[in-house]
Amino acid sequence: MTIHHYIGSPYELPTGNFGTKETLVPLSEASPSNRNPKKEKLITIYEKEEDAYGISINYLNGGYGDIKHVFTLPYIYELSCDVHPKSMRELFTYIEEHLIEGCQIELYSCLDGDETEEKDSSLDTSINLKTLYFGKYYKLDKKKYIYELGEMFTFEDKQFVVVVK
Repeated sequence: MTIHHYIGSPYELPTGNFGTKETLVPLSEASPSNRNPKKEKLITIYEKEEDAYGISINYLNGGYGDIKHVFTLPYIYELSCDVHPKSMRELFTYIEEHLIEGCQIELYSCLDGDETEEKDSSLDTSINLKTLYFGKYYKLDKKKYIYELGEMFTFEDKQFVVVVK
């Protein structure tokens, strides 16, 4: 089953792809056997595997509007984020860069088709980027908290996460 991720904010957030390092090259450069100068296609390549991991923030698709009941904030977006430490680091880098001090961002995940169901309150957690606490008990390192969150954080079905700054 597909799990969908969402991000809620008190204000509009920038949309698009963040964190990937891709290069567009002509297909003939990547595969010399494919030479057709009249119909030269461009393909995306990545220098390293990690370059392919990042996040994508998009406006909420009309078919997923039922998810709004979970959030307390007015601006809800779809979040594409692989279960990979690099993607998680990119997510928390994005949040760190766009979250205004004194505000919060909400994250939520659920299986496709479960958008109308209630969240699992036992999975609720918080991340405080000011005090550097993940949950109630884990203190993040001031110099490498983005890296730590990338290594430790994973999305769970029907989990609600509040990130404050």
